[in-house]
Amino acid sequence: MYLAKKRIKKKIHYVIRESLAHGDSFKSRDLVDLGPNPEACIVYPDSGHAFYFDEALCDALKAKGVKPDNEELEQVFWPFIDPASRRAIEGFSRTPPGRETLRREQKKRCQTETFHMFDQRRMHYLRFGEMDQSRLNRAPRTLYRKLLDKSRDEIEQQFMAMEQVLQAHEKKTYAFVIFDVAGSFSSEIARQFPQALPQEKVDDCFLDAVCRLNTDPSFWADLEMCDTLHEYLIRYVCWFFDNDFDGGRYLDDLIWQFKRRHHGFRPPPPREAMPVEEALKLMGIEKSAFATMTVKTLTRQYRGMAKKYHPDQGGEHEQFIRLNRAFEDLMRKLKGKKRATHYHTRRG
Repeated sequence: MYLAKKRIKKKIHYVIRESLAHGDSFKSRDLVDLGPNPEACIVYPDSGHAFYFDEALCDALKAKGVKPDNEELEQVFWPFIDPASRRAIEGFSRTPPGRETLRREQKKRCQTETFHMFDQRRMHYLRFGEMDQSRLNRAPRTLYRKLLDKSRDEIEQQFMAMEQVLQAHEKKTYAFVIFDVAGSFSSEIARQFPQALPQEKVDDCFLDAVCRLNTDPSFWADLEMCDTLHEYLIRYVCWFFDNDFDGGRYLDDLIWQFKRRHHGFRPPPPREAMPVEEALKLMGIEKSAFATMTVKTLTRQYRGMAKKYHPDQGGEHEQFIRLNRAFEDLMRKLKGKKRATHYHTRRG
């Protein structure tokens, strides 16, 4: 059993579902509609940490041919159980009999099972946080154990829960990576600096990838195909178009990957900042104009200059690197000025 979220008239409702074997795959079915308030099914008889589940819930599960198991219900309702009660349960938790044997069997099955590439890319990013997934096939196959014996609906509900760890500044990058937008570009820089790519083409490639997945019957399995965008893909489109790429993330990725490949790595001493006059000249900005620029307008100016200097557009590689340095230094200076202004304003 698992707890699924669905939107009804702009409100979140919760449904208990289960995945059932159906030939060579799994399909899901609804068991109990809990409405917008699952906590109503948890009864605390006194002021202590003890609780039990409402009899009406247990009767509804029995009517569906499901014998309620208290430990399984605890897992389903875990996010809605009182925190003090959760701590008390954790103190007495133990591995159910046969669980370790099941885990060992699943780890063996992972070596031979076939997993959809979209699921692999999502699991890989959520586990390692790498933008460049060229080493995806080297990841341990046990990474995908959570995808076994689940319907497509349960897998999607599971990813919705896992993706809650993503910060706002990561969401566009995450969508860019899991739909393999970088694979539509020949330049290696696409996997590290997507903000330097032609953004209109990036948008088009992303939408093409979304549409391909939306019409892929092998992915949706037991879920019905539809003529419109599937509800499980809508959040990715919103994340991609409602957010900007995080400018500082890509250099961090490169350093982190370098560290993994070189044991005993010590970060180089910080480089000297490029003179402001030189940076402004490279970026094509007048000094007086920079004084009134925002993060958004500076980024827009950078994208325009990147089209001019990008190696794929006939520009020189070294000049493009210097442009990136100029953009980073000016952005750091701009953000530092904003923080100082904010600090003095608050103190005043």
